[in-house]
Amino acid sequence: MKPQIILASASKRRSKILSECGIPHRIVVSKAKEILLPDKGAVYNVLYNACLKAKTVAKRYRNRANSVPRYVLGADTLVSFRHDLIAKPRNKQEAKQLLTKFSGKTIRVYTGLCLIDVGSHHPVRDRKNKTLKSAACSIVKVKKIDNKMADDFLKIAGPFDKAGGFSIEGVGSFIFDDIRGSFYNVLGLPTMRLYELFKKMGIDLIHLSS
Repeated sequence: MKPQIILASASKRRSKILSECGIPHRIVVSKAKEILLPDKGAVYNVLYNACLKAKTVAKRYRNRANSVPRYVLGADTLVSFRHDLIAKPRNKQEAKQLLTKFSGKTIRVYTGLCLIDVGSHHPVRDRKNKTLKSAACSIVKVKKIDNKMADDFLKIAGPFDKAGGFSIEGVGSFIFDDIRGSFYNVLGLPTMRLYELFKKMGIDLIHLSS
């Protein structure tokens, strides 16, 4: 019996990564209000928000009679530049300001994952509501960007729904192409960490892939 995986995220990229890995899932957007506490650091913030999203969705499934194993996955991504934590820009102007600030510099991208078992399906021990979490960090070097390049990039990409205001896919690869760490972490879903979390839950994603 294949487990049911619920992605507590509105991110199309995260859903696309799961699909490309052959992992069937359904999307249930949490609509939870994320926090940003700079003094706590990037890891605290991404783990807090990932768990906030996962727990908000998990509440809708608790105490439901169900024989199918069910897991809720939450994720959150932030960019760290020097001492600043940067989430999603509100508009094109903010996105351009961020690109200009990052020009020729190194940034860090953090993603937190939270996986919750909401199914009381184990025949030996009760693992209901078991929660696991993990965070990953990737270092990205940004190409030197002038005003025209920033305008051209944003005209084509328009990535205002992404942490830091950028995407490393497509034309983004012309600007963000020197990555140390997980490429998929920069996309918002570090697949190796994801595999490890499910493995601890007793699920092998390689066998699950269809």
